[in-house]
This record gives sequence, C-alpha cells and structure tokens, in this order.
Amino acid sequence: MSKKTKYKCIHEHSADLAIIINQLGYEDLHNWLMIASGIKKVDFSWNRFDKTDSKEWCRPAYEYDVAKGNISQLYINQLTVFNYVWGGFENLLTRRYSKNQIKKNGKINLCIKELANLDELPIKDYDVFEQRFSFFFNYCLENELLEYKKQVPKDKIKIIYNIRNKFAHGDLEFPEDIEYNFNFKNPVGLVKLINCSTRIVLFHIQSLILISDKGSTVYSFLNNMFTNIDLDDYGDDLFPVEFILENLHMKEINKKSLK
Repeated sequence: MSKKTKYKCIHEHSADLAIIINQLGYEDLHNWLMIASGIKKVDFSWNRFDKTDSKEWCRPAYEYDVAKGNISQLYINQLTVFNYVWGGFENLLTRRYSKNQIKKNGKINLCIKELANLDELPIKDYDVFEQRFSFFFNYCLENELLEYKKQVPKDKIKIIYNIRNKFAHGDLEFPEDIEYNFNFKNPVGLVKLINCSTRIVLFHIQSLILISDKGSTVYSFLNNMFTNIDLDDYGDDLFPVEFILENLHMKEINKKSLK
C-alpha cells in the first residue's frame, strides 16, 4: 500500500472499532483496543545498561547497538500493538464460546468454524489485506526471518495464532540489521508481517461482532469516522452496525451507499 493509502492506520482503526463496539456492550474488548490505539511508541533503548564501554572504546560494537536498537524499536512497537489487539480478540472469543466448547475445540478453531460458511470476511477490500499478509509471510519464510515448521494452514488467523504462540513461548525471531547479518535481506519485512497480522485480527473481531449484532443500530460519528462526509447532508448519524463495521477501516466511504 502506498503512503497515500485509502485505509486508516492500525491505531485509528483500533480506536474507531472500539468506539462502535462499546455501544454494543463489549466494554472489555473496547478497553483492549483503546490501549492498542493509544500506543505511539514504546520507550526502548538497546543496551541501556552498557557495562562493556562499547560507546567509549569500541566503535563497531556501538554502531551495531545503534542498528540493532533501531530495527528492534520498529519491531517492538508493532508487537506491542499486536499483543493488545490479540488480547482483545481472545477476550471476545472467551465471551462468545462456552468453557466446554473452548476446552473441546479451542477458541481459534471455533472462530474458524463460525466463519467457515463465508466466502471471505464481510470486510471491504479484505482480499487486499489477505494478499498483503500472504506476501510478507512468504517473504519472511524465504528470507529466514521467520521459522515455521508446521504445515501452513489455509486460514490466515491460524497462521497468526501460531506466530503469536511463538512469541509467547519465546520462539519468535528478532530481526537484525542487514549490515550486520547477511542472512537477512530486509528485516523490515518481519515488522510489516506483524502489522498485517494485527489488521487481520481486527477484521476477525469486526466480522464476529457483525454476525452476532447484525440488525443493531449504532451512533456512527459519521463525519469523524470518514473524511469525505458532511453530516448536514444526511441529518441522522444512526446506521446499521453491519454497514459501519464493513467499512470502518476506510478513510472515505461510498456516499451513495449512505442514501
């Protein structure tokens, strides 16, 4: 996606989704997403407690620390946002399915089964994000930025679940600057994969709520959610939840569909 993208950034997407679902009674999930949306940058410094005197005596070591810190900063920022969005997702699944269902089948499998009858998620341009995720996932595998020994599932959320478990269990790779590790072609690909993963999780949250709350009406904050709307043209800011959730991640909305 280009810099002049027609899609909201992850943070704004999370915030707007939180505003809508809070009206439907998802207060806990709302809190997770609001935290994710508010994370600007994790305060991080590689080798903060430098006791090797690398800054004073060893220029190569110092330059390595700077390069390692820069790429790690990008990675940590994305991972932190991802983990709060994932926490919200698990909160939703725990609320959605019974303890017996979860014990027997697992949350993610239940989610996949519930959405299995859909050709794709009821999200505008979902295929664009799915293709982007697949591109960076395959890129990371080919360039050894990510190790994935299991057979690759067809469901993207299952892949993301396994990546999340690698992080939780201490098995996820951390990127190196290519100047210092020639095995990596472009470590930013791993950062972008985590960003894509966050987006896919948000879409699963939207889709599940859309299914269960279809027919509900929400106050949409329409002229604040989308950049091309003048509320005076519509008079009413109440819209079906499925319409808002299908388009929530877009910067602009199709005005004709609002008539």
